[in-house]
Amino acid sequence: MDLSAFQTHNKGRKMTKEERTRASVDLSIQYLASYYSDWRLVKVLSNKKLLDERYEFFMPLMKELVQDGDADGSSTIAQEIKNGIHFDSISHCVQYVEDLFALIRAAQNKDYFVRNIVTYKAGEITNFIKGFRITPNSAGKIYHIPDNLDGFTEEHTSQLTKGKETLARLTAEIVEFYKKYEFLYNQYKHGLSVALRPFGNIFTPEQIAEDKNGNLNPYLVVYDNLNLNAASSKGTMNLQHGVHMPGFTDNVRPFIKDLSEENNYLRFVFPHDYPNFSMEVLLTHARNARACIQTFVTNYYQELSYKGGKRRFVFPEDPTTNTFNIVGYTPASDENNAEVAQ
Repeated sequence: MDLSAFQTHNKGRKMTKEERTRASVDLSIQYLASYYSDWRLVKVLSNKKLLDERYEFFMPLMKELVQDGDADGSSTIAQEIKNGIHFDSISHCVQYVEDLFALIRAAQNKDYFVRNIVTYKAGEITNFIKGFRITPNSAGKIYHIPDNLDGFTEEHTSQLTKGKETLARLTAEIVEFYKKYEFLYNQYKHGLSVALRPFGNIFTPEQIAEDKNGNLNPYLVVYDNLNLNAASSKGTMNLQHGVHMPGFTDNVRPFIKDLSEENNYLRFVFPHDYPNFSMEVLLTHARNARACIQTFVTNYYQELSYKGGKRRFVFPEDPTTNTFNIVGYTPASDENNAEVAQ
């Protein structure tokens, strides 16, 4: 496209605030229309399928991946690959939370939504999540549920109240999940701090048989090197899980205090839900995050594209079945009486 004609036409003239707003609305609508909120759930569901079929799927690849001491690759599939797929699923679930809050934060300034969503700073989003608080009353504003709802029936007002309560609860649970799993995500993201073979051992034939029979739970750990005081302050030390120091050899034991003070030793950090961690925990979280994102995207899109007349908004009913309550109405500013339809 030749932009010279446009540039010549507007030469010497600055965009007005109203023009910026109209341009931002068009660009934001384009962005939201192309956004696919299911993608991270697709990845977690795909990973679950990979886990369920891991021997059938990965065995043909093992001639390229087999390790010394692992005759046909079964040990690698049972341990390193299984653990890695779980960590990859954790990563997508944590990123789901960041996706939601990047959208929420970018929409705080509608005129610059596109700039703020495309080039946001991850550290700012992390701090935003950790300091985030939500109530049923604030949920409506955060998720762009309109407040000019005069004329609502008692039934619909009750549904709306319940919907805001559901959004507040789901969002609070998402934030709590993020705080619990962010460290594991960070260690996995950088790769070198994840112990996919925690004790450095090739699985035995007995362990492989247990895994094939579904009787061997994943042993998921990442490394931390912070001394216990610093780790407790950071939240990577959970006394319920105990203190596990791999590589606690004769050369290490006498000097563990010095090594700890130098932050120069190894300590295991387990998932917060250990030993009850499972893919179902992650799937529940992924579905909850998707429901919140879909609510935000639908409502924000409706708000931006509204040009009068009837309008609608949504709120989640059941994230597991991906069902929503859809409320259609005519704003009181357009009609004397709001028209409501479920």
